[in-house]
Amino acid sequence: MAYLDNIAVFVRVVELGNLSSAGRDMRLSPAVASNRISELEKHLGVRLFNRTTRQLTPTEHGHVFYTGAKQVLEALSAAEAAVSA
Repeated sequence: MAYLDNIAVFVRVVELGNLSSAGRDMRLSPAVASNRISELEKHLGVRLFNRTTRQLTPTEHGHVFYTGAKQVLEALSAAEAAVSA
Protein backbone atom coordinates (compact mmCIF):
# COMPACT_ATOMS: atom_id res chain seq x y z
CA MET A 1 0.00 0.00 0.00
CA ALA A 2 2.96 2.34 0.52
CA TYR A 3 3.55 2.46 -3.24
CA LEU A 4 -0.05 3.56 -3.85
CA ASP A 5 0.30 6.16 -1.09
CA ASN A 6 3.41 7.49 -2.81
CA ILE A 7 1.55 7.68 -6.11
CA ALA A 8 -1.34 9.52 -4.45
CA VAL A 9 1.07 12.07 -2.98
CA PHE A 10 2.73 12.53 -6.38
CA VAL A 11 -0.63 13.15 -8.08
CA ARG A 12 -1.64 15.66 -5.42
CA VAL A 13 1.68 17.51 -5.70
CA VAL A 14 1.24 17.82 -9.45
CA GLU A 15 -2.34 19.03 -9.06
CA LEU A 16 -1.61 21.56 -6.32
CA GLY A 17 1.81 22.64 -7.52
CA ASN A 18 3.82 22.28 -4.33
CA LEU A 19 4.69 19.89 -1.54
CA SER A 20 3.34 22.04 1.28
CA SER A 21 -0.15 22.31 -0.17
CA ALA A 22 -0.25 18.64 -1.08
CA GLY A 23 1.00 17.69 2.37
CA ARG A 24 -1.63 19.82 4.10
CA ASP A 25 -4.33 18.41 1.83
CA MET A 26 -3.30 14.85 2.68
CA ARG A 27 -2.54 15.61 6.35
CA LEU A 28 1.18 15.00 5.89
CA SER A 29 4.12 17.21 6.70
CA PRO A 30 6.02 18.63 3.71
CA ALA A 31 8.98 16.47 4.78
CA VAL A 32 6.92 13.28 4.62
CA ALA A 33 5.45 14.30 1.25
CA SER A 34 8.96 14.99 -0.04
CA ASN A 35 10.19 11.62 1.20
CA ARG A 36 7.34 9.85 -0.55
CA ILE A 37 8.19 11.59 -3.81
CA SER A 38 11.86 10.63 -3.36
CA GLU A 39 10.90 6.99 -2.73
CA LEU A 40 8.77 6.99 -5.86
CA GLU A 41 11.57 8.51 -7.94
CA LYS A 42 14.01 5.93 -6.58
CA HIS A 43 11.58 3.09 -7.37
CA LEU A 44 11.02 4.35 -10.93
CA GLY A 45 14.64 5.32 -11.52
CA VAL A 46 13.73 8.74 -12.94
CA ARG A 47 13.26 12.28 -11.68
CA LEU A 48 9.61 13.28 -11.62
CA PHE A 49 10.12 16.94 -10.70
CA ASN A 50 12.54 19.74 -11.40
CA ARG A 51 13.07 21.45 -8.07
CA THR A 52 14.22 24.95 -7.26
CA THR A 53 13.90 26.79 -3.97
CA ARG A 54 10.69 28.41 -5.18
CA GLN A 55 9.25 26.10 -7.79
CA LEU A 56 8.42 22.46 -8.35
CA THR A 57 7.59 21.49 -11.94
CA PRO A 58 7.03 18.01 -13.39
CA THR A 59 9.68 16.68 -15.74
CA GLU A 60 8.71 15.04 -19.01
CA HIS A 61 8.73 11.70 -17.16
CA GLY A 62 6.60 13.31 -14.46
CA HIS A 63 3.96 14.39 -16.97
CA VAL A 64 3.82 10.91 -18.49
CA PHE A 65 3.65 9.22 -15.10
CA TYR A 66 0.98 11.65 -13.87
CA THR A 67 -1.37 10.67 -16.70
CA GLY A 68 -1.10 6.96 -15.91
CA ALA A 69 -1.08 7.43 -12.14
CA LYS A 70 -4.23 9.55 -12.26
CA GLN A 71 -6.02 6.84 -14.26
CA VAL A 72 -4.92 4.14 -11.79
CA LEU A 73 -6.16 6.12 -8.78
CA GLU A 74 -9.48 6.87 -10.50
CA ALA A 75 -9.94 3.19 -11.43
CA LEU A 76 -9.15 2.12 -7.88
CA SER A 77 -11.62 4.64 -6.49
CA ALA A 78 -14.32 3.41 -8.90
CA ALA A 79 -13.64 -0.22 -7.95
CA GLU A 80 -13.89 0.60 -4.24
CA ALA A 81 -17.14 2.48 -4.81
CA ALA A 82 -18.57 -0.43 -6.79
CA VAL A 83 -17.93 -2.91 -4.00
CA SER A 84 -19.08 -0.58 -1.28
CA ALA A 85 -22.40 0.22 -2.93
